[in-house]
Amino acid sequence: MGGMSDMVERVARALRECDCDPMHNDEDYANMAYAAIAAMREPTEAMIAKSLDGKAGDYLGVGPKVVTAVWQAMIDAALEGE
Repeated sequence: MGGMSDMVERVARALRECDCDPMHNDEDYANMAYAAIAAMREPTEAMIAKSLDGKAGDYLGVGPKVVTAVWQAMIDAALEGE
């Protein structure tokens, strides 16, 4: 499964391990992994609230926009192979 990011490869491996369909190949799993990670790019309100729950919000003085930007940067890096 060359040419993909480490995170995409990890997710593809996990998908392969829990899938019993012999018709799927490595490229299928990579495509599914990429789609799954891309779907997570926009954090939910609950994710944002949990990240600010007495930790980053209080200690670092960051708010929802910063948390969202950091999350999206990490997802982008996972998709881009950084």
